[in-house]
Amino acid sequence: MPGVAWLTATIVLCLIAGAAEPNRQTPVYSAASIVNAATNEPGPLAPLALVSLYGKGLSVVSRAITPDDVRNGQLPTTLIGTGVSIAIDNIAVPIIFVSPGQVNFLIPGNIRTGRRQLRLLTNGKSGPDVEIRIAESSPGLFQLPDNAVIATRPDGTLITAESPAIPGEVLVIYAAGLGATSPAITGLMIPSAAASISARSQFAVLLNDVPVPDDHILYAGLTPGFAGLYQINCRLPLDSPPNPEIRLRLPGQTSPPRLHLPVRPAAAPVQ
Repeated sequence: MPGVAWLTATIVLCLIAGAAEPNRQTPVYSAASIVNAATNEPGPLAPLALVSLYGKGLSVVSRAITPDDVRNGQLPTTLIGTGVSIAIDNIAVPIIFVSPGQVNFLIPGNIRTGRRQLRLLTNGKSGPDVEIRIAESSPGLFQLPDNAVIATRPDGTLITAESPAIPGEVLVIYAAGLGATSPAITGLMIPSAAASISARSQFAVLLNDVPVPDDHILYAGLTPGFAGLYQINCRLPLDSPPNPEIRLRLPGQTSPPRLHLPVRPAAAPVQ
């Protein structure tokens, strides 16, 4: 749909840090520097989550995944020419981007919840084994620099302060870390079709802490054609407040506060 290329570029810009000069030191990172790629915050991660690992000496080059890296829909566990791999409990995970200071990867959908060991390897040099925690979900909303969430209209046009959403309008809101899906996705392949989140009956979109009516959530699941990217197709209530704080809630987890959705004030009723 129109705007998808723009969305892809936006998310990549949100995830990618500035490239550093090549170096060959031993990789340095910690559990605290492994974060949800949408929120940039540490904490529990989730199956099918996009993750950013920050550190030093992670790679000698900077490179993002390209269509040539994807073979028959399968995501690579090493980007050609980088020598960088990540394993969780000795299971190699898909790599999306590498640079000396940051590596973005996807947690496979079949990783079990609980405490797991992660290790990064670059050109034969091993970083430390660090413990991460995998939860059922780790919801986060992708955001713009002004703390507005990334949301579009169905035609792909971006919701912004200059072009706010209108109460009653259907929006597509982009997220990460919403957990397992039905049908189940391993995360090693790019999804080719819609897959709703397994916890759909317990999922809520909150506007100023008030849940959107459940029948207004038209879809919550993976975005076909994108690894680790979820979307929520949601109709705004007619009484939506202007520029509300927006959060996503799943059992035991709520996305971070202080993000807003640009919404025009509701029209006054005709007297």
